[in-house]
Amino acid sequence: MLSDSMLGGIRDILPTEGALLAVLPPHQSGTQFGSTVRVERLSVEDRSARMTGAARQRFRLKQRLRGGPSTTVLWGEVEILPQDRAQPIPFDALSWHREDEQPASQCRKRSLRRLRGRQYPAYWGHSTYSLYDARVLVQKIQNMLLSNIHGEWFRKPLSERRNEHGNDGEDDEKASLVHYLALPSDQQDPNLFAYWVAGNLPLDTTQRLELLGMNSTVRLLRREIELLEQVEEDIFCSMCGSFLANTRDIFSMTARGAAGGTFVNPGGHVFQVLTLREVDRAHVFVDMSPSIEDTWFAGYAWSITHCNSCYQHLGWRFDRVESTLFPVSFFGFRRAALTRSRDSRRVDTRSLGLDGYDTEDYEESVASSDGSSADSEEMPLLLNFE
Repeated sequence: MLSDSMLGGIRDILPTEGALLAVLPPHQSGTQFGSTVRVERLSVEDRSARMTGAARQRFRLKQRLRGGPSTTVLWGEVEILPQDRAQPIPFDALSWHREDEQPASQCRKRSLRRLRGRQYPAYWGHSTYSLYDARVLVQKIQNMLLSNIHGEWFRKPLSERRNEHGNDGEDDEKASLVHYLALPSDQQDPNLFAYWVAGNLPLDTTQRLELLGMNSTVRLLRREIELLEQVEEDIFCSMCGSFLANTRDIFSMTARGAAGGTFVNPGGHVFQVLTLREVDRAHVFVDMSPSIEDTWFAGYAWSITHCNSCYQHLGWRFDRVESTLFPVSFFGFRRAALTRSRDSRRVDTRSLGLDGYDTEDYEESVASSDGSSADSEEMPLLLNFE
């Protein structure tokens, strides 16, 4: 239940769908970056508000402004950052790949390379120019996301694929992929592709902020490749280092085909959630008190999950309450509670002050009815645009 002041602020700032907001991630030092969000759906019922939206443009926060004394909304002045356009390399990159389009002998390939060397003289070789060719970088990311480790991250939900192909037909693998992976790299807009990857990779907040602050598409694509190369197959608890799951268990439960999503509970807490088919049950404790109230996935009941070693709040398990839904159950873990980088290290849980930790705080974080402002772990600050 939201307070009267909170409901009044929502109605004043978001009178209709289509309003433009600015979302600012917290805990930033120095220059602060965020993203504008276009509200797609908004409903206020029974003193609760629900909103979904899509990110549009990056911005830099110039200054915070004070709102009226009765408003609970934070205001700010922001600068919309221009969208960098990936510049084409100064000669025909497609000629490099023509030899792969049809079988050719080794002798013919050598002749073609010599011919292209004379046709396109340059100081640097092909491998060097490829580092700055956005189309080549897009193709490399596509190949990485379709590899064994990352291959299931961006497929459409199973229930959606069944509706598309029917229960008796076999799923078309290309059709089950999201648009950005099914479309060939030479038909992609590198700028849109780079921002789609940045918004959908299962990264922590620090890595997301790093990508958000980059003003070069080529630089952004290259950094995304570096991050993908650092991803290991194992997922660990960010607090104690306990093994929790494998990256092969990551899958999509959202209509946009992303491996998780951003969700807000009635108390105003915002969570970046990563969806997993299965986890290591030995290291995950599930509070078996399922509830369908304010569930983020229609037809599923949620239960709170903790790390069995350090008792950190990991997220939730979702169990179907409608027999027609697939999968039967899955897990939604907070990205802030997970780590996958190779340089992850264990933390001494005795230094975390967890003794006597009140588990009811986790109930508040899931289904809080407090109308006061809450400390969200990802993006709590909304700034209105004139």
